[in-house]
Amino acid sequence: MLPTDPVPTPQQLFRWLDSGRITREEFRTAMAVHAGEIIQEMEQAHANPIVAKFNELMNRREAWKWTRRHGERIMREVLCALMDEERFPPARWLWNAAHLHVPVHIFFRTRGTPVMRFLEMTVHPQHVTLVIEHGGSETLPPTRERFHLRRNRQQSLQVERREIV
Repeated sequence: MLPTDPVPTPQQLFRWLDSGRITREEFRTAMAVHAGEIIQEMEQAHANPIVAKFNELMNRREAWKWTRRHGERIMREVLCALMDEERFPPARWLWNAAHLHVPVHIFFRTRGTPVMRFLEMTVHPQHVTLVIEHGGSETLPPTRERFHLRRNRQQSLQVERREIV
């Protein structure tokens, strides 16, 4: 049975389905919520194509800036580590960050609400420190969080700790 919390991320839903924690029908129902969000974004982009194109250009610029500094491989590793973080609202958009055919810029949301953008990133061989601004609405400012990621024994990045900035 699905918890009464907001809909879990697609990554969590896939894990729950594979482990038998939820049924196929519960999986489909929860994924329909995510599909609905994507369709709603597409409809908004279709209704206002100039704003949508501007937002896309700003997201491409943001992704280009960080991939130029640290490389696409590191960016995808960081996004995948964030994707597995529970209680991190933007994780719901990061579930396919490991797929190389998906462009990196689609994971950034530099304009509008809710936002998801990187403010600082320091990369070392075994750890990454990252400050992210995410969320927000017309009445609430976005949240700034510092994430400390560390490589595990399999050499993949995992969130070690996080704190509000």
